[in-house]
Amino acid sequence: VIKKHFGSYNTFCKELNKEPIFNKNIISDFNNVDLKDATILIDTREQQPLSFKKQRSFKLDFGDYTCGGTNYNKTFVDRKSEGDFKSTLVGENLERFRKELKRATDLNCFLYIVVESSVEKIEATNPFGPHQSNLKFIYHNMRLLEHEFAGSCQFVFSGGRRASSVLIPKLLVLGPKLWETDVQYFIDKDKSWLGSKETKKENLHFAY
Repeated sequence: VIKKHFGSYNTFCKELNKEPIFNKNIISDFNNVDLKDATILIDTREQQPLSFKKQRSFKLDFGDYTCGGTNYNKTFVDRKSEGDFKSTLVGENLERFRKELKRATDLNCFLYIVVESSVEKIEATNPFGPHQSNLKFIYHNMRLLEHEFAGSCQFVFSGGRRASSVLIPKLLVLGPKLWETDVQYFIDKDKSWLGSKETKKENLHFAY
């Protein structure tokens, strides 16, 4: 709708005299970023850790994953299942998570919240859960956090667990090069980042 009436999102923001949160394009080597030397540090409290070629357990102050060694660049990832995502953004959990984002911001770090699902899947499965969630309220709180901690966090729906294992190392290694990029927009637009046929198949229903 914005493109139809204003030409682009940036033009729309200029009309409002507002700085867009995410105003940079995806970098050209996003799909082919070199990950061979990247060691992923996994928080010792992570209960369902993803698997990476090079990994090590480490107690993190916030988030579940970051890069170790020379690849560390103050970028962290908080992995969430669909249920975790919905429960985090309501009630007391919301305030606890806000404090976690505040700690990351105070240390000049960036936290990606990678959800192992898609908006489409969450909306499709929500009516069939034991407790139906108020998704409008949850998405509202998500947007509030992204504005409150603009420049320090971004929610990304990967589409599935395998896709998260592909996406997370890219986010961590590229770090600040992506902080001002709407990652969700670009990974939805171009699926080549998913790589293997198996990963694409897992996300076909959720993210395509």
